Amino acid sequence: MSFPHCEVVHRRRIFTAARLLFLSALLSPGVSTAARADESDPDAQQQLKPIIVSAQKRPAPEQRTPIAMSVYGNAFLDSTGVSDLKALATVAPDLNYAQVQTVVPVLTIRGISSRDTTEIGDPSVVVVTDGSSNNRPYALSGTLYDLDHISVLRGPQGTLYGRNAVGGIVDIVTAKPSRTLEGYASVDLGNYATRNLEAMVNVPVNDVLQFRVAAISRRHDGYLNNAPQANGDDENTRSGRLTVALQPTSHLRMLFTAQQTTLQGVGPVSLDIPYLCDANGHLSHDKPPFPADPRTFTYATPQSQSVDDTNLRWNVAYDFEGVDFSYTGSYDNLTFRHSADSSPSFLEPVSYRQNEFPKTLNQEVRASSLGDGPWSWQAGVSYFRESSSLYSANESPFDGGVYQPTLAFAYGIRTTSTAAFGQSSYRVTDKIRLTAGLRVTRDEKSRDGEYFFANSNEPPFVYTHVPQDDCGSWSKPTVHLAAEYAPTSAMMNYVRYDTGYKSGGFSSSGSYAPETLQGIEIGTKSLWDSQGVQINASVFDYDYSGQQIAQLVPFADGRVGTRIVNAGRTHIYGADADIRALIDPVGLLTLSVAWLHARFTDFVVDDGSGQNVQLAGNAPPQSPAFTVGLGLEHAWMMAAGPIVGRVDAKFQSGQHFTIYNYADDYQKPYLSADLSATWIPNRKNVELMAYVRNVTNQRVFTAAEEYSFDDSYRYAFAAPRTFGVKATYFW
Repeated sequence: MSFPHCEVVHRRRIFTAARLLFLSALLSPGVSTAARADESDPDAQQQLKPIIVSAQKRPAPEQRTPIAMSVYGNAFLDSTGVSDLKALATVAPDLNYAQVQTVVPVLTIRGISSRDTTEIGDPSVVVVTDGSSNNRPYALSGTLYDLDHISVLRGPQGTLYGRNAVGGIVDIVTAKPSRTLEGYASVDLGNYATRNLEAMVNVPVNDVLQFRVAAISRRHDGYLNNAPQANGDDENTRSGRLTVALQPTSHLRMLFTAQQTTLQGVGPVSLDIPYLCDANGHLSHDKPPFPADPRTFTYATPQSQSVDDTNLRWNVAYDFEGVDFSYTGSYDNLTFRHSADSSPSFLEPVSYRQNEFPKTLNQEVRASSLGDGPWSWQAGVSYFRESSSLYSANESPFDGGVYQPTLAFAYGIRTTSTAAFGQSSYRVTDKIRLTAGLRVTRDEKSRDGEYFFANSNEPPFVYTHVPQDDCGSWSKPTVHLAAEYAPTSAMMNYVRYDTGYKSGGFSSSGSYAPETLQGIEIGTKSLWDSQGVQINASVFDYDYSGQQIAQLVPFADGRVGTRIVNAGRTHIYGADADIRALIDPVGLLTLSVAWLHARFTDFVVDDGSGQNVQLAGNAPPQSPAFTVGLGLEHAWMMAAGPIVGRVDAKFQSGQHFTIYNYADDYQKPYLSADLSATWIPNRKNVELMAYVRNVTNQRVFTAAEEYSFDDSYRYAFAAPRTFGVKATYFW
């Protein structure tokens, strides 16, 4: 059987193209905006077409972009059921996901992540949507729909992307309005009472104005059994997005997006196992005995979540005399409420209730050169502001079940960041290009308010109030240097040097310093076998200083509090490779392999009992030594229409979830796999898919830690085995 080329296109074009060419589109995990190959040219149909990305803030083929990266197109995301970042991490070998304190999402790339998830902390892996970053990604689980693609950029990207991109970038690009009248609607039904709805319509009013509307409703029952409380790890998400494209003249382009998202239900919950002591009466760091069914347990107080997010994004671009001027921005208004069980025992019920109301403004003005001359450049300024109010408290039911606070935090927080940047490339010869970039960033943070705690365990309460008035500022330049050598049109080799920076902060127990990183990466990208095989590989070495780690430590008055500390030094090095190959008659094969060596080289820290310990030699959280991803797609041409089968598997070696590398925070090696089969009936604008995810029903942790707030070992889980069917109608 002969396989056509692997270009990915939006589903809006599926039924306007030849059936054979559509089938080839479904086979690729990448995304391309390149023109389609000539359907009459068999050789062209055997090629992997160029994947166009904007990793350097300008469109370029991924194979000509000197960054280690993975690109996941909309067809791949849809066939693998990726609807949030947690699901993406199950299929993306270069990304790890954790839920610190059960609800706060933490992303890790190459062993780099932020473990400061307080209201002052910032991520070390930044999520960017249509050019704007999100500092508090609580609502991101409801916004991954109707996408163009997602790129995972490995390594520091701060020179072009700005603040906090020490470990890398997850770049989300939504689908944009086109000049074709089109749409789709889908229904997805599965176990755990899954009922997902999605729809999109694209309307071109004329050549000047187009708009696109997309919406989703996603619901499933909880994956856990928590009776008599409501079952946790459920989903109840609704989101809608309106995007308007306007081009009044050939030189002026405007894009406006409004998005509204709500998340309700119980949300993620954790299995809490009370602390155990060893024979000497000390806290045991061994993994505690789990229930016979770890997904069946109860908790003392009801849990719930309520997220309401309104996001506005805009981009205005004007090209004049060989220069493209652009203004990109976003405004995000988020309401986050969460109630979690924090009870030491069923006899002492405690609910930890979080309320945060961050408002975020991103703005960037950029000028970029146009044309194909030997010299290209871009420069600009950016401004980021986040203002938030917060009230969080441990509350216990007293006086007939009325909850009253025993410990509470009430703060107003403000963060601003300003930066100026520039990057320039010069093509020395047809085969050699040199690039240099510089960004200077200044961050300012302030917090005012108080925390207060009850002086007794029973009402009427008398509270001790501790005023909080903190502020700090930090400034740092980041540098990017790169050299590229392309001996042929099918190969590009590169070496790059980058520095990374993430601002410091403060907590109730003191201030902490910024994170910094110096990294070098050597890579190669190539096409073989008449562009039927793509091989990308890189090696890297990072000197990582001051990683910000949150600890739960005892205070002098007997309470437990959060302290942020800086890991002295961390040495990280490794290698990764990505292969995509069209193999006749097998189909499309994808293989990703990553080897990572990450160790603290100097880190003296409180072990949680008031004693300092040296953690040199320990691995940072979520830094597995080996990760392997394998994907295979094959098409069967049937009389009633083609059937496309897909299998995706991910192996990951053992890893720890905390800096201590205890047995109780260890995730053993695991292998997970997803299966799907898609039938495309002849002469019907319909697509039918059946799927099974986490086929082996692996128990994979998203959190594993000793949680001093309620004296328990805390564990949270990724999704169990799920299965279902999905029907999509296109017009």
